[in-house]
Amino acid sequence: MKTIAVDETTWKKIKMLKDKLEARSYDEVLQKLIETWHLVELDKKVDNVVVDEEEAETLISILEKKKGS
Repeated sequence: MKTIAVDETTWKKIKMLKDKLEARSYDEVLQKLIETWHLVELDKKVDNVVVDEEEAETLISILEKKKGS
């Protein structure tokens, strides 16, 4: 197990998040923060994806076939 140092303001915010998230541990809080960060980064990348109409229809068709499998 590792220990990290944070200032008092950060400590209070993490403690508040722990309560709001009903997390069992500070490790769980950090894991949720990391997961959220990854999702935000993925969302930013998805926003930048540009697909023309024909490509979009092909992708939708493929996804519908996979969904039916």
